Amino acid sequence: MKRRISIIAIVIFCALSFNAIGQFQATMKYTLSNEEKEFKVFSDENRYRYEFNEDGQEGVVIVLSETGEVLILMPQQKMAMKTISTSIMSMANDPLLAYEYQVEQGGTEKVIGNEEVNGINCIKKELYNNSNQLLYTIWYSEKYDFPIKMVSHIDVAGNTHMELRDIQDWTPDDANFVIPDGYMIMDQKTMMPEH
Repeated sequence: MKRRISIIAIVIFCALSFNAIGQFQATMKYTLSNEEKEFKVFSDENRYRYEFNEDGQEGVVIVLSETGEVLILMPQQKMAMKTISTSIMSMANDPLLAYEYQVEQGGTEKVIGNEEVNGINCIKKELYNNSNQLLYTIWYSEKYDFPIKMVSHIDVAGNTHMELRDIQDWTPDDANFVIPDGYMIMDQKTMMPEH
């Protein structure tokens, strides 16, 4: 159970790492404390889906940006959990939401310049808090309207980052963004306070 919660926390970190992105599919490389994970990402502007396999355990995360709802599917168990992107758990595990929150709280974004990441032109930015502590570095693509790469400097080990690779066009299907019939649903939205 503890392992499952750890997997869910990692997936939420990744799942909430984008806002209103275009239609594409990509491979996400995500590293947390030197442990690398790989996810398949499917995006449709204001909603996106992540698929992963952790030690033979299949999982899917669906993020619906317009409603702020997050759906975590465990296909082998025919189970789904519903939560919200503004929950404390989501904020604690999502660097982009935390990044945006820090900006809203008076954090300072500094544009460092332009860099290419995986063949994509990006604007490199750093975010500092009010104490001038570096919190995040982000490589943001205007073409795709999302970060291609992100590094958290808050992690004590300094090894938390994500990067998208192999970005390709994708035609979405509404069925990819709902809980399939026959799943047992646990609604965590009412159990987690909003930030």
